[in-house]
Amino acid sequence: MRKGAISLFVTVLSLLILTSPAISGGKSPVLTLQECIKIGLKQNLKLRAARLSVENAKYMARAARADFFPKLQVQGTYRWIDNPVTIDIPEITIHTPLGPLVSPHTIVSRAARNSGILTTSIIQPLFTGGALTEHYTLSKLQEKSEKNTYENSRQALIKAIKTAYFNLIKAQKIHFLMVKFVEQLTEHLKAAKAFLDENIIPLNDYLQTKVTLSNARLNVIKAKNSRKIAQSVLNLLLNRDINKPVRAETDFHVQSLRKPLSFYQKIALSSRPDLKVAVTRVKQARSAIRLAKSRYYPHVTLSVNYRDLSDESLEEDSASVLFTANWSVFEWNKRKWEVNAQRARLEQAILMESQLKQLILQEVKTAYLNVRESYRRIQTIRDAVEQAKENMRINTLRYQEQVATSTDVIDAQMLLLRTEVNLTLAKIDCLNALAGLEKAVGQSITEDML
Repeated sequence: MRKGAISLFVTVLSLLILTSPAISGGKSPVLTLQECIKIGLKQNLKLRAARLSVENAKYMARAARADFFPKLQVQGTYRWIDNPVTIDIPEITIHTPLGPLVSPHTIVSRAARNSGILTTSIIQPLFTGGALTEHYTLSKLQEKSEKNTYENSRQALIKAIKTAYFNLIKAQKIHFLMVKFVEQLTEHLKAAKAFLDENIIPLNDYLQTKVTLSNARLNVIKAKNSRKIAQSVLNLLLNRDINKPVRAETDFHVQSLRKPLSFYQKIALSSRPDLKVAVTRVKQARSAIRLAKSRYYPHVTLSVNYRDLSDESLEEDSASVLFTANWSVFEWNKRKWEVNAQRARLEQAILMESQLKQLILQEVKTAYLNVRESYRRIQTIRDAVEQAKENMRINTLRYQEQVATSTDVIDAQMLLLRTEVNLTLAKIDCLNALAGLEKAVGQSITEDML
């Protein structure tokens, strides 16, 4: 590997470190994956907002249920008249054989100056063509839909936390390998300086090692800076202070999948919360059709009323029982078009459910193949790492015997670094692919499901 190739590899590795979420410092507290998930499910703001949507749907369902029961209404009115209408009947004398009859002077009011009416009513719907039942059914279905939507958001958050956590492990490992690479180059530089002082190697060999070491130290600095960015990514998901340091545990066991693809696809079709939402939308569309049809029928209401009038009123208190029927007989086919519109929504919901099933099957298949591919990569790269270690050992011994150049040693060190980085990436890709498979099937994958 010549100087141009070395520079190219260092540049590519720098980009890899810059695009990888960073890690926390050596003294930062270690959080396990389960601890991060627990904190995220409790504190994540987006998930808390989704939980409030469930609460809203629950209370709306209770409100719809209340429409089945009688309602008590109280209505009061008060009227004051400045100049009420009066009838003045003067004194009248009628002479009779028995003597005069005199009617007294009388003033009759046609309206009370002060009058009030307090009406108490109990109202009970008797028949609404099924409208109240369908309103309640729709509200319960909406509550169920919101619960499934919340569960989908919950699983998406878990997937995001796992991805951030595994990328954190990747960054930690890359940082460790870069520091190790710097240490190896430092030891090699010492040996090269001793050989240079003895005029055993040319100056350009020593300078090449020194330049490579400088570039490696620069990559370590970049990795330290990217650590802080990664802390923000994970802490943001956990709704913690974005500057709070955190480290991820690195002891993870990667296992292969033994179950066939059809096993996971079957689980997905029964567990995916977004598919449950689609099924609920079909039920809501059917209920909406019945609700639209309810307007074809009369709505009958029973009301029991009691009117309590003020003392100055000329009327008496009264009670009444009232049956009210409202029936819209003709509306220029408005109800027909409303029913047809809901039928179109039903067809749309059925098509969307069918399409979602196909997408879920494809998503599970892609995640399944990604897990299997990542695991095979791990097995292949593990052998390459052992070979790279042996290659570096041989070239180090050959350099000490001066039958190899400094370039040979640097090439061997970079080859080992590259294979170790590739092994780390393969392991993290496998963990991420497994997390993607869990999201695709809609539930956690336990040991007996692998």
